[in-house]
Amino acid sequence: TFDESSLDKCLVGLSRHWLTDRLKSFLDEQGISYAVAKKKKGMTVGFVTFETVEQLRNAVEVLKENRSGGKQIKIADANRRSHQKLHAEGPVSNNGAATENSSDAAAPADGASGPEAAGASKRTVRDAVTPLAHMAYSDQLEHKKSSVAQLLKKLTRNAKKACPADVTLPDWISNAKQIGGLSCKLEGILESPVIDGYRNKCEFSVGHSLAGKKTVGFMLGNFREGVTAVEEPVDCPNVSAMSCKYAMIFQDFLQLSCLPAWNRVDNSGFWRQFTVREGRSPAQAVVAQDTQTQISEVMIIIQVCSTGVDEVLMKDEFAKLSKTLVQGAATCSPPLPLTTIVVQDHVGISNVAPADCPLIPLLAPEVDQSEEGAVDKTRIHDHISNLRFSLSPTAFFQKDCTPLLVIGPISIRTHYFLTYAVGLEQLA
Repeated sequence: TFDESSLDKCLVGLSRHWLTDRLKSFLDEQGISYAVAKKKKGMTVGFVTFETVEQLRNAVEVLKENRSGGKQIKIADANRRSHQKLHAEGPVSNNGAATENSSDAAAPADGASGPEAAGASKRTVRDAVTPLAHMAYSDQLEHKKSSVAQLLKKLTRNAKKACPADVTLPDWISNAKQIGGLSCKLEGILESPVIDGYRNKCEFSVGHSLAGKKTVGFMLGNFREGVTAVEEPVDCPNVSAMSCKYAMIFQDFLQLSCLPAWNRVDNSGFWRQFTVREGRSPAQAVVAQDTQTQISEVMIIIQVCSTGVDEVLMKDEFAKLSKTLVQGAATCSPPLPLTTIVVQDHVGISNVAPADCPLIPLLAPEVDQSEEGAVDKTRIHDHISNLRFSLSPTAFFQKDCTPLLVIGPISIRTHYFLTYAVGLEQLA
């Protein structure tokens, strides 16, 4: 569209290796005038704001005639977040980065010329997080079995290619022909006794929705494709009701916080991620559809980036947050368990923090001093059958433990392996 109210655009089809400087150089080489241009490595889209409709018309005409690397670069509409429309030139936050009122272009919106942008606006959180949820569970199991079978065939082919010609093939490769090329027999996929709300660890992104609201939930797509919008975890069958309630409590807090939510375009902001970990008591570690009634311990982990933020202000925000979470848990019906609250201070670009990342406990559980080794107050406990697991804030632990309960008595080592493997292979 060519009008004064729609001068924020996405350039679709750029090289993933380009940065902002390379994009600006390209525009200058083509004689394209603009106000602001941004491009992040790894993305196939760049964000450009034009000063006038004439500049936009010229850019469209030039890009139609000139290609980059043999590919035509298309221009699609980009939705500014609502607060950015009201405050095109926002103040700078105390961590040296643009606040939510800044003029950073948001995620691509739906535009006929931008397939990635269109996909972001039409896709729901349910589609992004549980892509097979539209299928019946029995069909999901068949889909999973077919996928695993293809992987086993690929394993056989790759292993056979890797064996030198003068080396005798292992029996499992030689015998693969007898079982359809599979590296081993595939008996099938066991059905999980619980298929809704099963995750005992939910990591929620913090960002802005397509409407510009500070949101705690999941991204609508891949950041590499230019999708940065975060939407609430609505109708996601894998997320527990308890985790959703805590996410909404935190989201309400963010609306009043003076510190900014994380901006993935320029890697700035304070609030980054919100994680809920759940632990069951041993008496309740049984197969049941109502998973919320089984939860006896809950750990909340808030990831932040404190770079440039005043320490006094940060401590004040943490105190308010801790109070909000405690009161929110207590006023729910029934009240939600809350064992410990931990802040993780991470300055990297990715939310995946190193193991030695600083941890700040805001709420610690009461510890029985008679319990041997009870020194770390930032832990909760979960149980699988008669096994007790002590979970630190950064520990990996299975997202769906209930399938292990139907397998039968097995060794602790096998238990742990399956705990890890089942988590990687969840469909919904």
